Amino acid sequence: MTTSAQPLPRWRKLLFGLGEFGPSVAGGTVIPFYFLFFLTDVAGIRPGLAGTLLLASRVWDAVNDPLVGTISDRTRSRWGRRRPFMLAGALPMAVFYALLWWVPPLDEAATRAVYYFAVYFLYDLAITLVSGPYYALTPELALDTDERTSLISYRMAVSIGAGLLAAVALPFVFDAAPSTEAGFLWAGIGIGALSAVPFLLIVAAFRERPGFQAQSADGKPVSISKVLRNRAFWLALCVMAAAWMAIAVVEAVFAYYLVYWAGMPEGDTPLVLATILGSAALFLPVVNALARRFEKKQAFILCALTWAAVHAALWWIPSHTLAPIYLIAFFAGLGVAAAHVLPTALAVDVLESIELDGGGRQEGAFGGMSSFIQKLATSLALLAIGWGLELSGYQAGASQQTQATLITLRALTSWVPLALIVVAIVAARAFPITREVHRRMSAELERRRAAAPGE
Repeated sequence: MTTSAQPLPRWRKLLFGLGEFGPSVAGGTVIPFYFLFFLTDVAGIRPGLAGTLLLASRVWDAVNDPLVGTISDRTRSRWGRRRPFMLAGALPMAVFYALLWWVPPLDEAATRAVYYFAVYFLYDLAITLVSGPYYALTPELALDTDERTSLISYRMAVSIGAGLLAAVALPFVFDAAPSTEAGFLWAGIGIGALSAVPFLLIVAAFRERPGFQAQSADGKPVSISKVLRNRAFWLALCVMAAAWMAIAVVEAVFAYYLVYWAGMPEGDTPLVLATILGSAALFLPVVNALARRFEKKQAFILCALTWAAVHAALWWIPSHTLAPIYLIAFFAGLGVAAAHVLPTALAVDVLESIELDGGGRQEGAFGGMSSFIQKLATSLALLAIGWGLELSGYQAGASQQTQATLITLRALTSWVPLALIVVAIVAARAFPITREVHRRMSAELERRRAAAPGE
């Protein structure tokens, strides 16, 4: 079936949205929320070394995103620019994801760290082969700015809903497994397999626009420079990076906060994640309605202000007090839902600005450069978290932590994400592409295409 300018049917939006499971749940929720904890408390790797391992892995992650994106922009095949990569990466992604959660029988912690670096290296290459081209299809399937927001909302509904199911299911997996180590491995195998299937369905069900393949980057280095010179690109990237850094910081340390400050049993921590994701799923229609009622950037600012207040409240929760945690987790859902949808919805509208500036159709290069800078910033934050925990005196598995460690955990779940949210709000306020501006850009591009020879 060839894509058209008409709105996609709901069932096709939902089918396309299923591709979010792998990037968002396997790579974007479970790894950030659990992997650092898994490395330190299950695999027995020092926090500083674990943080360094994550930095090195994420730097590679950041480097391969623009590489794969640019190559896919310049690919010519009867299958299109994107689908061959998705087909090639789906099954290896599932295998390497499962191996991430296996503790190899190696005596030295440093040797185990090398193993995890190597497996993460291969896993991340595989998931980039599928996720980069998958994200590049979003602005191609939906040309209208509000239709793009709708398609992204479907993607994020799948992301949040699947994350909620994973959070609910994980405690049962851990309870059924003979050990915590086995529980993580079982979860890795199941989530890895479920990540691969949607991409195979998308490859079979969707087609790409032949005209966009003809208009894509011509192989000259100017293609990247057009992206980097665009002011709206940098502002959109700042909103995305700051919002997702706030989420990444909290995901990396929230399990520690819940266990050591709030006094929550380790096996109950997924319930808090389930509360956040369940609330976010309920708030998704609200976010979509706000984006249609106002400008997307205004909707983001409204939601982000409540999100900032939630993180400030975490600082004041008394030690070993669980009831307010669930209430705060519920109200965090509005900000988390907005962070999932609106920064991406802002960013994809930049593509017409780049094309209008003579940059051609470069969804892959745009997405790759966005991921490169965003993930590099997030990696530096994770490095700081790992070493911050070590320098504060964190002891893996200890029944109590030092006062310095507890203060560090509280700050990392409250004031640090709050500051990042403020940065995202300031950048969103300055974003120049409104609904009317995007319509004018799209009309001008249609005029140019109609006047171009051979069109």
